[in-house]
Amino acid sequence: MQSVKLKIYFTLFIFNFALIFCSSLTNFCLTCGDYNKRVIINFSYRRCGIATIFFLAFLLLFITTRSLQAQPARASRISFSAFNNGQWDIFSVSPAGDDLRQLSNDTFEDADPAFSPDGEKLAYVSRRNDNWDIYVLNLSTGKETRLTKHPHYDGHPIWHPDGESLAFESYRNGDLDIWTLNLEADSVPHNLTADSVAGDFDPVWGDQGKKLFFASWRAGDNDLWAYEAESGTLAQLTDGEASDSQPVWNTAQQSLAFTRNSLGDRDIWRRDLNEAPAPWSWLGSVSSPAFSPDGKSIAAIRWDFDGAQLLRLDEGNPLPLYLTGKTLLQGSLSWHPDAVIGGEAVNYLALADPSPLYTETLRPSASPQGEPYDLVKIPGLWASGDPWLADTVDDSYRALRSRVREEVGYDFLGRVSETLRAIDYFTDVSQYSSWHKSGRAVDTLLDLPDGRLEIARENIGGETYWRILLRCADQSGRCGRPITFRPWDDSHRARAIIAPEQGGIEKQNLSGYYVDFTTLALIYGWERIASYDDEDFSWTWHFKAFEYWHYQKQLKGYTSAHNWYQAMLQVYPKSEVDQYFTWDKMRAADEDPYVVVLKGVPLPPEAQQWWQRMVDNNAP
Repeated sequence: MQSVKLKIYFTLFIFNFALIFCSSLTNFCLTCGDYNKRVIINFSYRRCGIATIFFLAFLLLFITTRSLQAQPARASRISFSAFNNGQWDIFSVSPAGDDLRQLSNDTFEDADPAFSPDGEKLAYVSRRNDNWDIYVLNLSTGKETRLTKHPHYDGHPIWHPDGESLAFESYRNGDLDIWTLNLEADSVPHNLTADSVAGDFDPVWGDQGKKLFFASWRAGDNDLWAYEAESGTLAQLTDGEASDSQPVWNTAQQSLAFTRNSLGDRDIWRRDLNEAPAPWSWLGSVSSPAFSPDGKSIAAIRWDFDGAQLLRLDEGNPLPLYLTGKTLLQGSLSWHPDAVIGGEAVNYLALADPSPLYTETLRPSASPQGEPYDLVKIPGLWASGDPWLADTVDDSYRALRSRVREEVGYDFLGRVSETLRAIDYFTDVSQYSSWHKSGRAVDTLLDLPDGRLEIARENIGGETYWRILLRCADQSGRCGRPITFRPWDDSHRARAIIAPEQGGIEKQNLSGYYVDFTTLALIYGWERIASYDDEDFSWTWHFKAFEYWHYQKQLKGYTSAHNWYQAMLQVYPKSEVDQYFTWDKMRAADEDPYVVVLKGVPLPPEAQQWWQRMVDNNAP
């Protein structure tokens, strides 16, 4: 930029000098004889011509420079929705995982971004004033335009290849359908799937706009379908017990990628239109694919029990490239080869600790025994035992309880199964070193009347986790959003009669609006745990091993991320903790030796030697 300025200044200087010189010669020639006058005038004209050339050159350089300055930078970008600094916003990142940028920045929940074909705009869904609608962001100017204004849910926008219309999913007709909207003023949305009351969702245009692919449960399972734009006919593309959803199209490869969920195992599959589907990834817990422009890579979301990461999977390379750290992600992704690089630069994404959503007020204990903090009784909380929590987590629980009540329309966390357990509590079907004893765990109610509590299975890292979904009291569209995955039937009939020793079966898809309690809890620092699946105690045949109701807020900042022992010392004197929790006493209570180590309990010399051998044997 500095060199451009110097060129402009130099050109301007030459032009002024030439103009002055030309003017001086013209004035001088008026006092000369005829012959000399003609010579000088000719000489002056030539010099004036040179000045004109310099002027035109300067003008061209100026216009070109201003034009280059007006063009925004462009590059290959991947956009996604992430939770950061207490809110859900849209971000973009390069395919290499650098140049992270924040594209939206507001207190509303933004999700499902989709780049326009020319890369200059971004469509996405946003929940504002308790209403999900579709918006378009101009990436160069930051100007935002609202496209839909219906009181029911509108979501998952996707651009037509010509850039003149959008397809999206909507609940405005009483069930999930695929709609299209021309971007001309005063256009009226058109329902493409009004023929079925089943859920139709996750639209994506393909084959240069000749086909619209989507997911649907109109055949009983979640399968992929194709809508022919010219004829309006439908064709089923996948069929089977697994649930297929989130299709994306790649023109270069003429193929679809999609998420396949088989009883909680999620991975990315690929289907060329003339071939059978085949797996793309084997990592597990992967969903929300987005094709690279050449079709040889896929961006996706990899899930863990306490968050998710954005990654890139390259064809022929079994190892993923992680593009973000662990945080909370949701919805669909979009990958454009030459999008406008908008927004503000961001260093990294992470779940903030402490969270900006609440303030944990700590009151030093007045106990003469020396523990730093107290166990406090939670007003208005009903539990089967004592409704007490540690002072170090009670404010986060109150904030979560209030948020859930606001979101679903009833006080789900005002009545729970259990909070605090006595320090010496022990049974054959509970963990002796439970987080309940530290005042940092809550067991929700196991069920609610009228089908208001649903659970969904998720297999992560070889373990089974559960997601709690709460049905909204208000079904007008002002609460929650529709769910497109199948919940789990853990009834006695499903577990004991239909599918013995399988823990139940999947239910059919549900209609209506639900709130994802598990994600809300994690936003406030409360994490779920895995089901027990041991030989003598497994969720597949023992209901109490499910543990979908258990949420805990672990102590952070110590050598072990699960330093339960230090959490106990925050609310009990050390003498009392050591009365019940030493290596020998915990082993006598049949605690697994690995669990004792992970809990942070001090190890005697012989146990230290054993653990060191374990570490050495497992070292790379």
